[in-house]
Amino acid sequence: MTDAAASGSPDQAITDERLGVFTSDAQPHSDGSVLHHSFCGSMRDPDGREIVLMLDTTDPREARRLLPRLYGMAENLAVLEQRAIEAVVRALTKGTPTADDLADARDDLSLSTIAVEDGGEIVLHFTDSCGRHFLDGYWPAVRLDRDDAVLDVTVEA
Repeated sequence: MTDAAASGSPDQAITDERLGVFTSDAQPHSDGSVLHHSFCGSMRDPDGREIVLMLDTTDPREARRLLPRLYGMAENLAVLEQRAIEAVVRALTKGTPTADDLADARDDLSLSTIAVEDGGEIVLHFTDSCGRHFLDGYWPAVRLDRDDAVLDVTVEA
């Protein structure tokens, strides 16, 4: 992995041989403050989908420390995605979900973003590809602990 700059400034890039380029952008506001975005990159999985990868830090040293967590996620993507989709269905279905509920969710929910947070927790963000399950502008997110167990399911906007 190489750093485009060594100073830790939020506009540098980190290139990882396995997962690609991670950049951190800054967005100036009219009041003079600056919003620094987390490092992010993208990954193409075996079925051709592009998934955004985010490291929840603007410090390149911390980003490098979090990368191995993304490696493990990428290696077990199908299993962890399935686990997360089933958790969404269980959390948001009244009663016990049916086999059809689970099948519909596997067909309709598409993994769009993987965010690694400080401490190694991962948040998987999904897109409702058919628009039947979540209102426009809302999506399900699943938080996994360091051992990839589901901690929480939320609906985000």
